[in-house]
Amino acid sequence: MNADQTEAADLCCASCGIAELDDIKLMDCDACDLVHYCSDECQQEHRPQHELRCKERAAELRDEILFRQPQSSFIGDCPICFLPLPLDPKKSSMQSCCSKLVCKGCSYADYQRQLKERLGRVCPFCRHPTPTTQEEANKNTMKRAAANDPVAIHKMAWKHLSNGDYVGAFEYWTKAAELGDVEAHHELSIMYQEGL
Repeated sequence: MNADQTEAADLCCASCGIAELDDIKLMDCDACDLVHYCSDECQQEHRPQHELRCKERAAELRDEILFRQPQSSFIGDCPICFLPLPLDPKKSSMQSCCSKLVCKGCSYADYQRQLKERLGRVCPFCRHPTPTTQEEANKNTMKRAAANDPVAIHKMAWKHLSNGDYVGAFEYWTKAAELGDVEAHHELSIMYQEGL
């Protein structure tokens, strides 16, 4: 079979063999796009012959889509561009106002927009004004922790740990882990390992 014959076969109804012409438009199989039909009746008649190959091709298409998508990590995706956040913590930043990790690319693009439009500095995600002092950032984090935000609770645990309060850090990480923070599970495992 040469290329012209293959193309002609692709343009025929798989059940009755009618060719696609100006007045006859063929429909693709919904699941696999391998065969074409001139009507719903032809599709129903041909279904028993086509069913096995259709399922195989549908699985192949699903796998192609699945493996074409970028790999995500436990950190998740940037809430602005929806690309996976990098594992390197220097390439993303946590916003104290909304506790969202935003990639540096989105932060930079928002910063450029603010400069161009002569706007004040705001969070690239929630548009809350950026804190000007560390105390203001700490207040924002404490508000988010009071609202049971696991990322803010995780950050509070680090503050307690840096001050030598292991019990407080343990309590905060336990609460963050209960709320689904994966990194809190990791930090708790390190505390158990080191006997803290």
